[in-house]
Amino acid sequence: MDTILAIKGKDFVLISADTVVGKGLIVLGQGKSKIERLGDFAMIAAAGNGGDPQRFMSLIARHMALHRVQHNGQSPSVRSMAHFAGKQIYSSVNANLNFKVSALIAGWDPQAGPQLHQIDEFGGLVSVPYSGQGLGLPVFNSIFQKDYSPDIDEPTAYHVLKKCVAAVHERVVLNMRNFEVFVVKANGITELEAINADSLKTAPPSSL
Repeated sequence: MDTILAIKGKDFVLISADTVVGKGLIVLGQGKSKIERLGDFAMIAAAGNGGDPQRFMSLIARHMALHRVQHNGQSPSVRSMAHFAGKQIYSSVNANLNFKVSALIAGWDPQAGPQLHQIDEFGGLVSVPYSGQGLGLPVFNSIFQKDYSPDIDEPTAYHVLKKCVAAVHERVVLNMRNFEVFVVKANGITELEAINADSLKTAPPSSL
């Protein structure tokens, strides 16, 4: 029952995920982060079955921490992180581990600037300007296609994410009450105001 979202601008990437804890269609609680730091300039969000996303993110984060230890504190490029994550999913699928996870990796590189990579449940990797994964996927694309532009600024991008979350609230049976939001840019990672019932009161209708 996970939902993860991200959108890239000229000098930033926003990444967001719901905080619902559940099993199947049963909501067990709220407040579980589905986004993890991979370093000072990169984050991963994952959606999938049961505890698979959390275990997957922890695996990737531990590998990146080990890389920094082995390379004098230097992190790999964001694209290298994404390639490694994709290979882990691909290997798990090939090994028939009943492992189902998709992920978004958002980051900022000194040479490449803002980066957003989407990894599907088979390990396929693609660089994208925006993405939505998990529950609510059918309602996201039309919003992104309508409102996205390559020169989108941060406030407008945040507004687009609010429209996506509003659409989830309107069209998906499960009520995902709270979405964490982070921005990644040249000065690092910053947590932004969460998107929830209160903040959605200021969002426009999510007409598709």
